[in-house]
Amino acid sequence: MQGAADHWGLVIGEPLTGGSRSAVFAARDAGGSDVVLKLPPTRDDGRGAASAEAAALSSWARTGAAITLLDATDDALLLERARPGAGWPWGSQKAAVGPMVDVAGELLSRLWSAPTPAHQLPTLDEVYPEHERVARGDAALEQRERGEPDRGLLGLLRLPDARAAADHLSHTTREPRLLHGDFITKNVVSSADSPVGWVVLDPLPVIGDPGAEVGAFAAYQPAELILPVAESLARLTGIEVRRSLRWTAVWTVHQAAQAWRKDQEEVDTLIASATVRALLIPDGPAR
Repeated sequence: MQGAADHWGLVIGEPLTGGSRSAVFAARDAGGSDVVLKLPPTRDDGRGAASAEAAALSSWARTGAAITLLDATDDALLLERARPGAGWPWGSQKAAVGPMVDVAGELLSRLWSAPTPAHQLPTLDEVYPEHERVARGDAALEQRERGEPDRGLLGLLRLPDARAAADHLSHTTREPRLLHGDFITKNVVSSADSPVGWVVLDPLPVIGDPGAEVGAFAAYQPAELILPVAESLARLTGIEVRRSLRWTAVWTVHQAAQAWRKDQEEVDTLIASATVRALLIPDGPAR
């Protein structure tokens, strides 16, 4: 951290909460402006993870949908601080669905309009095994800490079906795009400088099917809203509805397996439904 602070002449402030992978700090630059210093983790191959995020943020610079990248090194990011920087009060009330979908749709449309950066980013099918590994690890942690050995079991049992569906969807993607990679409500904050009024933070950028992004966002919602949000968001962004719903089924299985949710029972009921089971069945041969 001190090396990055010296490099940019920063005065480091308090740690900022919300991220689980990176160390993030409030800071002031030499001119007294509020900025954010982000230190992503080192990758398994020993290289820093900042370059991929910097490449994506650079591609999104003119969209008004992502936090502004001020500068970057191989292992650190200097970011503009979003103000007011509040999270959306995403509630479980159905009355909140319209505004939520409108904001998400505008952000996604802007993000997807950006060109793919020259930096070599992983594809969604390349990172999918890591998502599954995280789901299994989260399940083990929740089972152990709660003393509930069967918690998340239904989701764990459905992970092979989700993997098969994800593989089919990935290999039948016609127009892969630059994806945020972690487009969920906790990574959306208010910004007076954005034409949308909101910006995204903390991308894990990948190249893949935009329907996967719709599905990930929807699956993070309360159980009763998951499928309605997915359908509404797909229609709003012009993405094929069934593919988006199929991705939603995939990520909802992951949510059930991770076993951290307050509405765990409702999510388990959803993935056991005939609707979700049908969505996990491939429609036709992969390319």
